[in-house]
Amino acid sequence: MRIRSTINRLWSIIQFKVGGISALKLEGGRIQFSFVALLVFFILAPLSPNAQITQPALYERPHKGSDHAYIVISMGEKGIALIRDTDKFEGKNKSWEVIFLDSTLTESWTTKIEIDQRMNILGHDSRDGNIYLIFEEPENNRRQINLTEIHFQERTVKQHQFKPDVTIRYTHFSVLKNKAVFGGYLMKEPTLLMYDLSNESTKVIPGSFLTKVELMDVRNNSNDTFNVILVERDAKAKKKLVVRTFDSNGLLLVDDIIAIDDDKTIIEAISSTLVHDELVVMGTWTYGSTGQAAGIFSVIVDPFSEQKMNYYDFAQLTHFLDYLKPKKAAKIKAKAEWRKSVGKQPEFRTHLYPIKIEENKEGFSLLAEVYDPSTNYYNLRSTSPYGNYPYNYYSPYSPYAMNSVPYRYNNSPYGYPYSSNFNNANDTRVIHSSLSFFDDHGKLRADQALKFPAIKLESKEQVSDYINRGTRTVMVCKVEKEIITQINEADGTVTETEKIKPALKNPHETIRSESQENSAIRFWYGRYFYVYGYHTVRDETDKTSRDVYYINKISVD
Repeated sequence: MRIRSTINRLWSIIQFKVGGISALKLEGGRIQFSFVALLVFFILAPLSPNAQITQPALYERPHKGSDHAYIVISMGEKGIALIRDTDKFEGKNKSWEVIFLDSTLTESWTTKIEIDQRMNILGHDSRDGNIYLIFEEPENNRRQINLTEIHFQERTVKQHQFKPDVTIRYTHFSVLKNKAVFGGYLMKEPTLLMYDLSNESTKVIPGSFLTKVELMDVRNNSNDTFNVILVERDAKAKKKLVVRTFDSNGLLLVDDIIAIDDDKTIIEAISSTLVHDELVVMGTWTYGSTGQAAGIFSVIVDPFSEQKMNYYDFAQLTHFLDYLKPKKAAKIKAKAEWRKSVGKQPEFRTHLYPIKIEENKEGFSLLAEVYDPSTNYYNLRSTSPYGNYPYNYYSPYSPYAMNSVPYRYNNSPYGYPYSSNFNNANDTRVIHSSLSFFDDHGKLRADQALKFPAIKLESKEQVSDYINRGTRTVMVCKVEKEIITQINEADGTVTETEKIKPALKNPHETIRSESQENSAIRFWYGRYFYVYGYHTVRDETDKTSRDVYYINKISVD
């Protein structure tokens, strides 16, 4: 079943029957064979065992301890945007700084935007080189929303102010075409709100009100449609995973209901983005109602036939337990095999959250991270300088690293264990990264892992990422002053591990100290990562120190 092709046909039917809906356009064109051959050579050429990790571009900006942290938004090959509250006021408005960097990390445009001082930043998105910021009043029942468009090419800023007719606790935000989609809860019911940027009107998308259902994911596809993932929580009925795909006008294109095994509970679920024909949903599951995951799952969406979920417990993965001591990992695997042989459930559980799904010619890959959470799961507030900030400061997932689709946060009416408390956990320790590969039918092919020292954060955030280069994978994470890089074969065998430090502009300087908070490494585009953070550097010549915010471009050659 080809979901993307089906959506395209449905779109054509809707376009024919309903006037005023623009055609779905998929880009394509002819490319000379010589260029294609050259491109394939550079992309698919395998890495040598001694892959070269270089830092071809650097950006620095002076930083004071009282300054707010930058929100970092990747725009892929178009560059990076930095957003920061300046703590300066113009009447009743607060001034926010916006800096655009190109792919060489050179400043290409800086501007300021004025936002009502009562508003907190809620989320962000990026599309076609433009930035979209959401601000919200924190106190009123019907909270006013400010949606700010920052158009890089035109060097213009446009602000929209509106008050929805319903009171929604927002958990998701994304932009497609000229529409903004908000996901959240009205009372205990998942709700989707669409805002038209052209005529500045709002509407609630029909069919999104469901009782005893949790909203798992709202995610843009590559063809200007978007997916909504819901999980039914009714203990008296058969549990179901509901996958819906809407067009850019909020019209329902796909509605697929997938049965969940009676003895299993879905903890987290995210979707792919229709870069290719198949749509997959992946995430974590457990037995009963415990909040710790027992494994990962995958399922291909097919509304025209019944499909069965693929469940994999952690002992079935070759490298998932690599962060444990070898004897302990072997014991867990042996015990799991024995328990299954006598009809019992594997006992091993851990906290795992899915980061992103990538699509490639072989199928799909799922990046997830193991963490130890805070002991308090309930209603914790983020330590963000911007107040209760339910979205991450980074773009954790996009097929082209272009669209920021933030994860949901712990604002579910169902509470723990159904709410994973993604970004509101204090003193979270991230301890391991797992990367699983699936074929185009959603079947597990192989897995890899990156082991690193426990990273203690004030809120749960992504700490690792990866790039596929030919038959090998480069996995990375940042631990204080160092970047850990690891090269894996397709079967997960580690061929090289290296620790490098962020490069400095001045060869006479050294890194004196660096904060783990507001510091990360992310996939950028092609064969590049970017790493950012705050550190104090010392000039060994004149014995002076300075505090800087930095971004370095990391190349995998």
